Amino acid sequence: MTTTHSGSAQLGTDAVSSTRFVAPGIDSLNVRMGPSSAYPAVGLLMPGARVTGMSYAGWLQITEGPLVGGCVSTDYLTGDRPTATPSTPCPRIVGRVTTDNQFANIRSGPGFGHRIVGRYACHEQVTGALVDDGPWVRTERGYVNAGTIAIYATNPAALNGCIPLRLLSPIPLCYNASAHFEPGYTPDTPRYLNGSALAALHRLQAAFKRRFGHYATIDLTYRSYDEQQYWHRKFGSPRAAHPGTSNHGYGLAIDFEERDEPWIYSWGAVANRWLLTHQSGFGFDNPYAATLQEGEDYHFNFVG
Repeated sequence: MTTTHSGSAQLGTDAVSSTRFVAPGIDSLNVRMGPSSAYPAVGLLMPGARVTGMSYAGWLQITEGPLVGGCVSTDYLTGDRPTATPSTPCPRIVGRVTTDNQFANIRSGPGFGHRIVGRYACHEQVTGALVDDGPWVRTERGYVNAGTIAIYATNPAALNGCIPLRLLSPIPLCYNASAHFEPGYTPDTPRYLNGSALAALHRLQAAFKRRFGHYATIDLTYRSYDEQQYWHRKFGSPRAAHPGTSNHGYGLAIDFEERDEPWIYSWGAVANRWLLTHQSGFGFDNPYAATLQEGEDYHFNFVG
């Protein structure tokens, strides 16, 4: 779940990471948009729920799990592990679909094996309850992956390219393409994704390796606003999205390795056919697949 907002108050640079638990003896603990009770509540945690994040000035900003980016008061946290994990750690969340031009899948059950029964549109509000520890959210229309939702937001677009790397997850270097390319990418350059998208990517990569004997190599994932500016200056529109509008700016898009000559990820090639056939089963979507010959054959969005 994506949550950090470039215009909201952020925890200080001297914050310390820790793992705590919601203290017993309270009904529930609000997860707020920012580090103050003046911010609106965007979720609830039950007593005993585990939270990991950065502590600063009486607040903890969550850095792991479906509520990543939200803030809770440390007055209601303890270092004592509960004797039993609460059955419903987060009964309610409110958010909006985190994309500028795509969607979030609605499924008949909490998992990629369940059929798609609809879509939430770009920036559409989603209200529901977390299933167990996530990442699936049960809504009145079906089940949505929390990775596609910004839990606080009136305007998710403000996130684009402005997400602190501590709220994203680094992908394994073994997924990286071997090429060196602008602006400064090497096989050892860290790439980052939304945590739920990375969990889905791990499943896709395991299946891809069983089929082809190697991982599906990746060029690009999360792009900061500055990097979006770089690519837009280099290529212009429509090849490069206008800065602040790329789905890479949410950590929800992957570019598999691109080459100038046709190869395994090109339209109609063996790896591209496999990805298009199996993408839905891992929560991904190539928005250009309907054309098969136009647009980016290597680009896939995480849509749950």
